[in-house]
Amino acid sequence: MRYIGILFILLMGMACGQRNTLEDKVLVSEWSGMRDSVDTYFSKLTALKQFNGVVLAYQGDEVILHQAYNLQGDTSSLFVTTESQFDIHSVSKLMTHYLLVQLESQGKLSMDQTLDDFFEGFPQGDQITLQMLLDHRSGLPRELTNLEGEEIDLSPAEIVALAKKEPLLFEPGSDVQYSNVGYELLYEIVAQIHGKPFAQCVVEELFVPLRMDHSGVHFYTKDAQITNLAKNHVLKDSKVVEVPNISRDEFRTARLFSTTADLKKFLDSISQQPFASALQHKGIIQKDGGSRGIRAQVYRDLNQDFGFVLLANYDEMPFFQAVEDLAKMMKSEPVDYPEEINRKAMEVEESVLENYVGSYVFPDFDGLVLEVAIQDGGLVILQEGEIIGRLQAESPTVFFEDPKSRESFEFVKNEAGTYDARMGWKGIVVEGARKRVE
Repeated sequence: MRYIGILFILLMGMACGQRNTLEDKVLVSEWSGMRDSVDTYFSKLTALKQFNGVVLAYQGDEVILHQAYNLQGDTSSLFVTTESQFDIHSVSKLMTHYLLVQLESQGKLSMDQTLDDFFEGFPQGDQITLQMLLDHRSGLPRELTNLEGEEIDLSPAEIVALAKKEPLLFEPGSDVQYSNVGYELLYEIVAQIHGKPFAQCVVEELFVPLRMDHSGVHFYTKDAQITNLAKNHVLKDSKVVEVPNISRDEFRTARLFSTTADLKKFLDSISQQPFASALQHKGIIQKDGGSRGIRAQVYRDLNQDFGFVLLANYDEMPFFQAVEDLAKMMKSEPVDYPEEINRKAMEVEESVLENYVGSYVFPDFDGLVLEVAIQDGGLVILQEGEIIGRLQAESPTVFFEDPKSRESFEFVKNEAGTYDARMGWKGIVVEGARKRVE
């Protein structure tokens, strides 16, 4: 009987071993298929000259893909590797939220505190909470509207002083408006509590503890850590052109850069409590960032246990479509691979086009005003009286400039019976409200 018992244990062990091996093979096969899908997607996007950058995608503890994609060879200013450092712009806002949650867990602040706890004489400062700033519900505008000079030259104290002069767009908490100004106030609050510049806070309270050894800050720190910084690029006159990484119309307070591997370390950290609960929305933690010539995205699905980092130093990519498709591929959902676009134009009667003539205001582009007019039987777009685009009709309400691009200028009927606009730009869709004629 003892022999039978031992034999039974051995047989069970063999069965378990076989099952584990089978499960491992299934997982390897699934990951291999997922890797092939992601690689095919970004290879096709690169072949269409719409992507230059690095992708890191992982499932659980397994890195599925970590690869650089290049439009040109290693002698080009475009060229990047998996070790390249990229400016991450508004991804810094997610890191700011991390630092605030950290301070709250230490009992050093509360998200319910108001601005008047930190800044003397801030208008309606007793009504604007830190949580409202985090959620873009403060009523502050996207950018400073009363600025003379350039944002890059402003100190944190000067930014706060100018922010105090900004009229609120709505009562605090009653609406949403993306606000870089609001986050500048949060940067200064973090700096006040730690007693050092915000950039140094990020380095010492986040980068160093998480061993993000290849991440750094352009300003306000003792050591910049720049070793392999990717250079930004745009398309100009059908040519890929390098542009400065530092724009003078942007604040310098939180000019951070990082690598795909370091940003994975950050995602791994915020997947733990207390950060996961505070930073997630419906089980997803994500943030995009970008400026002229650069795009960045971090993404973590807590429920399905996958994540990815997408960094590009060329901004002609269909950014948000790529992010959406990458999330689908990580869930083994079908996507359409990138392919060449050839949009067809149609004729639209001038009586229809007349409905769209007027001026449109785009709040998310700092109040940009574009005028739509009719010229030579078609629509043209003007900025400050100068024609910047000629549109062709794909339908009576959808227009395009480049037949090779998905980006559209669409007119949508509003409650007043006139038309507002939706404009695609670099993969982003922004809303434009029709200006009323006084």
